[in-house]
Amino acid sequence: MPDCTHPSDDLHHFIEIHKDDLRAYLCDLIRARTVNPPGDEYLAAKVLTGFCDACGIPYETFEKEVGRTNIVARVGSGRPRVLVPCHFDVVPAGDGWETDPFEPVETDGRIYGRGAKDNKGPLAAMMLAAAYLKDHEADLTGQLVLVGCADEEAGSGLGMMYLLAECGLEAECSIVPDAGHEMRLIDVGEKGALFMKVVAVGRQAHGSTPERGASALWPVIDFLGRIRQWRPPPPPESEATDLFTPATLNIGAVHAGAVPNMVPGRCEALIDVRYLPGTDGSGIIEHLRSELAAVEAASDGVRMELEVTTHQLPTLVDTEGPLTRALERATEQVTGIRPERYGQSGATVAKFLILRGIPAVGFCCGPDGVAHVAGEWIDLDDVARFAEVMTLTILDLMAEAAYS
Repeated sequence: MPDCTHPSDDLHHFIEIHKDDLRAYLCDLIRARTVNPPGDEYLAAKVLTGFCDACGIPYETFEKEVGRTNIVARVGSGRPRVLVPCHFDVVPAGDGWETDPFEPVETDGRIYGRGAKDNKGPLAAMMLAAAYLKDHEADLTGQLVLVGCADEEAGSGLGMMYLLAECGLEAECSIVPDAGHEMRLIDVGEKGALFMKVVAVGRQAHGSTPERGASALWPVIDFLGRIRQWRPPPPPESEATDLFTPATLNIGAVHAGAVPNMVPGRCEALIDVRYLPGTDGSGIIEHLRSELAAVEAASDGVRMELEVTTHQLPTLVDTEGPLTRALERATEQVTGIRPERYGQSGATVAKFLILRGIPAVGFCCGPDGVAHVAGEWIDLDDVARFAEVMTLTILDLMAEAAYS
């Protein structure tokens, strides 16, 4: 553990001399088997709270369900409160590993293990950043709110959504270390995510006499054919068209019938639409329902409906705001590279924060394409640089008048 009672005036020197601590934090977090489901985030929470106890950093524990632990640690006081939410849980290891995914292995500066990139490497970096800020707590003009969340990989109902809705978590701004790669991109927005289910109900019959039934499958196929090439229109004259890739539509699953000699009486199809900020989500739903109604009208004996199962609105922060500018300055100072701004197609907890009125961007270390795969890894030097960038950014934001 760093000696949290003797502050250092040199952040880079502090990071370098405590790189062994950084390695230990990350390895201990990887060894904590927090596969979601079932989660067991309390195992990784012990690593974070042990660190906090050693450094004298106060924290609170929140659990919506036993063992699904969230930790909120604070360094400094007053405002602005800079929230950095990391998550404890990881996806299952899956197949294809050459080593034990929960026993970290270091090779040529890379640490391999499930969660190394997503999201335990960034959490380890933030622990080291918190140690440095704790050393300099008397000089801080705001507060770091470091959060270890549960349930991020399965929707955040037991994690960030719970903390915001039921636990009073608040902040003036937030950096989510769970988007972008190699500190080259700043996630300033996220597409809207619209998940829908088409349900068609017809009439079963014997497969040898299909004319006696009403197949629920064929009308769904007709509907999917009608919308196959359709995409939500881009917003008019919007910054989003430059930051985001085009809107998408995906058919994720079609379920109908059970055996070949029976006419299916029910069919369901699952649809995923991602659309840009500035686009009317209700208009997308109305368009698809009108297409479905046209198919239903031509399908004798089959009833069809479109159900919205999830609708997360798109988000876009002020791309010239303090968050983006502070990250750009700090990253360029440490790495020599100024990160680019972009909007991502997926979703992070930044969306929940923005919709709650907390400006949030995504920013992270580690390479693209290694999360959720066999052999997940992260470079320890990259994690150290991320700790340095994040510390400088947080200090910068604490001095930002807009968040005071």
